[in-house]
Amino acid sequence: MPDALDVGGREIDVVRAALEGDYEILEELGRGGMAVVYRARERELDRDVAVKVLPLPLAFDAELVERFQREAKTAAQLEHPNIIPIYRVGRAGRVTYFVMKYLRGDSLAGLLRARGRLPAPELRRILIETASALGYAARRGVVHRDVKPDNIMLDEDGRCVVTDFGIARSASDSTLTATGVSLGTPRYMSPEQARAKGVDGRSDIYSLGVVGYQCLAGDVPFDADDPVAILMSHVGTPVPRPVLETPEERELFAVIERMMAKRPEERFQSADELIAALGGERTRTGRGAAYVAPRSGGTAYPAPDAGPRPSAALDGALDAAVDAGIQLVRRQRPKIAAGVAAAIRFADAQRPLVLARARAASAIGRRSWRAIVAVLALLAGIYAVRRTVLAHRSRCPRVAVAGDSAAPSSAFSVLVDAVGARESGDDLDVYYDVCGLERGTGFRTRVAVVKNESGLRRLLGHSVDPVTARFDESADGVATRLHHTLELGDVPPGSYSLSVVVTDERGRRRERGVEFVVRER
Repeated sequence: MPDALDVGGREIDVVRAALEGDYEILEELGRGGMAVVYRARERELDRDVAVKVLPLPLAFDAELVERFQREAKTAAQLEHPNIIPIYRVGRAGRVTYFVMKYLRGDSLAGLLRARGRLPAPELRRILIETASALGYAARRGVVHRDVKPDNIMLDEDGRCVVTDFGIARSASDSTLTATGVSLGTPRYMSPEQARAKGVDGRSDIYSLGVVGYQCLAGDVPFDADDPVAILMSHVGTPVPRPVLETPEERELFAVIERMMAKRPEERFQSADELIAALGGERTRTGRGAAYVAPRSGGTAYPAPDAGPRPSAALDGALDAAVDAGIQLVRRQRPKIAAGVAAAIRFADAQRPLVLARARAASAIGRRSWRAIVAVLALLAGIYAVRRTVLAHRSRCPRVAVAGDSAAPSSAFSVLVDAVGARESGDDLDVYYDVCGLERGTGFRTRVAVVKNESGLRRLLGHSVDPVTARFDESADGVATRLHHTLELGDVPPGSYSLSVVVTDERGRRRERGVEFVVRER
């Protein structure tokens, strides 16, 4: 059976032969499930172009051909400096193709793989330019529906260009992407898209918010091995707050947080409104109106106060509250043990009075009392021992393997214990697990505590500075249990977020966090 390279080689030969008269196919740039992209030389104009071809095995599927041609026609009708230009659409023999501008830069996905995170000024520009393109399309009745870093390209000047309108839907098109069919990439889907409901331009604003979150935090807000679990998180789980170290990052996150509101009516209602919040400045180019990032790098948007507002995520929030309550009870075990010990001491002090009143009953009463005291002491000891064991036992997930029904999983992940309520001035004990690394693997840990404050306080510069600490550590194996103590000092009462970020030797980054409350002493 021929291998994939043989098949790819024959396919490129077929494409070369079909397009030989107009284009010289030079190399394959990339391929996915729906298309192969080649770099080619246009003979008549002597310029490099990108030729997107429907894979030959799919050329006989009428629905896929229609979707492929629809992408080309949709994008060709959108003339905007931040949307890739389409030069030609055609079919030659078995080859269905369209020709577009060749971009010499990388995709935003490639940039994130190389750098992990982007600084706030650069991210602000990317959001403005991408939103400009999506807003232009939305005003013409076109919703992209697959906004993600792979579909945001950067040209040689670093300008954003939106590509791949393969599942875009126009107002007049209801056949291939009707309500009730969920198409897109789960990590970037809006809640209404995840539920296969009708979408408009506000859905693209949500997806762009997920892209912005990933660029700011270094990872998507919701991820899992199961796509359904990701979709449910988009529908019902509040947006987690990443570690934000500068005022500009906090200002930008306030905008991203509104972009990712669960209910469309709580988001920015148009790309123009979003761009105004980001401080974009309108300009004109040869291909129409566009926006550029503000010269000052600041935002014109005062973040709204994080007061109560209706949300479709009530059930998810209730589940999270119940889980937090359970974790809080577990963290109070030392106090429970101390209470039991105090009860034993009190009961022992009252024993003479009780015995005096029960002396007439029988000697059995005295023996029963001693037995009760012994049982209570035993329970107190069990609480103390169990607390010690739980505090030092790894919680890394375990999987069934041959010969061992509970072997640690090899998936790289981080788990953080719940903290529970603290009093102002208390130190913070941080317990966490690093899972899936080989013994001796080095990694770096950053622990941060950030006060959850309203957008208005962050905007006015009244926010509490985060408490951070960094540690160089190494793995004990696929299940590593760790503990550090942070000196919080006299932080003001309120709600706080604890975040643990682990980066291994290969540059892989995992982040988990929990919320806790600091009470006045």
